[in-house]
Amino acid sequence: MTSEPMTSASIPSEPIPPDPTAPDPTARRPVTLTQAAPAAGPAMVESGSRLPSAMGVAVPDTRLHPIYLVTETANTLRQAIPFLMVTILGGAPWQVNVALFALIMMVATAQWYVRKYSVIAGVLRVRSGLINRMVRIVPISRITALEAHRSLVQRLIGVWGLNVQSPGDGAGAAVSLASLSGRRLDELRVALESGRAHEGGDDEKYRGRSKTIRRYLAWRHTETVGKGPDVIAVLNTPEMLLATVTNNTIPLIFAGALVIWFRFSSFVPDRAADIMKSTVEPRGIVAVLVALVVVAIVGGVIFGALRLNRFTLIRDGDVIRNTRGLLGKQSATIPVRRVQAVRIVEGFTRGLFGYCTLQVEVAGFGRANASQRMLFPFVRTDRAPALIRRALPELALPEQPLRPIPRRIHRKYFVVPLNYAYGFTLLALFLPGWWAWLAALPIPFAMVLGYFRGREARWGLDEETVVLRWRRIFARNTVIAHRAGVQSVEWDSSPWKAKAHVAGFIVHFSSGRQAKIRYMVDADALMLLHAVGRPDSAPPGPGDPS
Repeated sequence: MTSEPMTSASIPSEPIPPDPTAPDPTARRPVTLTQAAPAAGPAMVESGSRLPSAMGVAVPDTRLHPIYLVTETANTLRQAIPFLMVTILGGAPWQVNVALFALIMMVATAQWYVRKYSVIAGVLRVRSGLINRMVRIVPISRITALEAHRSLVQRLIGVWGLNVQSPGDGAGAAVSLASLSGRRLDELRVALESGRAHEGGDDEKYRGRSKTIRRYLAWRHTETVGKGPDVIAVLNTPEMLLATVTNNTIPLIFAGALVIWFRFSSFVPDRAADIMKSTVEPRGIVAVLVALVVVAIVGGVIFGALRLNRFTLIRDGDVIRNTRGLLGKQSATIPVRRVQAVRIVEGFTRGLFGYCTLQVEVAGFGRANASQRMLFPFVRTDRAPALIRRALPELALPEQPLRPIPRRIHRKYFVVPLNYAYGFTLLALFLPGWWAWLAALPIPFAMVLGYFRGREARWGLDEETVVLRWRRIFARNTVIAHRAGVQSVEWDSSPWKAKAHVAGFIVHFSSGRQAKIRYMVDADALMLLHAVGRPDSAPPGPGDPS
């Protein structure tokens, strides 16, 4: 049974996840890379052969697309701008500039010729370098995600770029390959996704067209932009616009526009400056602020549309994919086995509308990889569990409601906000004029924040998952993690906490992020310390510290 693609507004309450182990009648038989029995003589591998040898050749040595010569020449020319300026302004003859350009082309051609990638014996190998030869090897088992991307220029040409992420790379990538055709991208991605067979069918798709057109369309084609029975959810246009309006991009753009206008208005384009000075400024400061708000909203909507247009979540066997973008395209691929947890983020403005953001915790994805670890950017909070169950049926959501923090511990959540509030109040008292009245705001705000933090702090534990919910300042976070998938756990206490029988519990992920409850019953925190990370043992009772 095939599942219909649906928008986030039409996610069923109880979806039936597809069986990833069911055979696909349309797929070719997968190639199994096994260790061959020793033969009488050495096994030889022909160049360009797709069949695995005893070492398992999934993708032989392959160069990047020749369009790489153009992009690499442009990069080299950009780096050689100082030398070109010296030769041009110095009055050097045109033959010198021609020779310099020819040298740049020769270097770019040589770099393209020696740069090759291959997937052999379960590792991705990239060879590069003219004088200093370099070979970089990344085991497939250590790859945490694949991110395919292309700018507007790459989209017009028909090529993709691919970033290979592994633990320890931070915000960078272990391997970056530019200028891959759609067919090469599909082949490489399939080889890096647990050796699944590549679904071809180009002849059937483009039947009836000339051979040249078929080859061109097959070159541009990639599965990352296609729709299939495994499409889980698609972000529709109304919700995309609401997501951009409720995002934190608009306040940042407004703050930047405010600073630019009042401090650097002389650098504003003449036409915009004339409109502001002749039409808006005579109406007063309120009109100026309203105009800047409109500019921020328009800029935020355009930025959000370019980034989130047609965000599509796909479950393809043992991997999760998402595609997005209006002019440029991006596609991220995450192996399911690398997903440690799902994070539900309910921001202040989105929470008012009943929406949230779904993120995944993956090894190697830190705070700087916000776009790559996005599971779905905008979904109704009450429909988030159904989407998680369908996208990640391996992550069993708890059936029992989360356990609240006892009311006697709620007063502990006022401590940290009030300490900050006292400091801000003292500083505000020294402000000049009517600004000193701002000293009346920090303490009431801290009281409200402490109240909601204590009321919303909850936790849950079963035989497979651990759930922690807490509130920061404006956003509420709920983390659903595999008990065996966390990097480490931490029990936090102090003399004054121990006196009140209170402790904190923190879960650390290999992505460098964490989930925590600052104050809870010390016996419950100690129980979580011994239960999380030990899936082979049943969780002890709430009063059992061991």
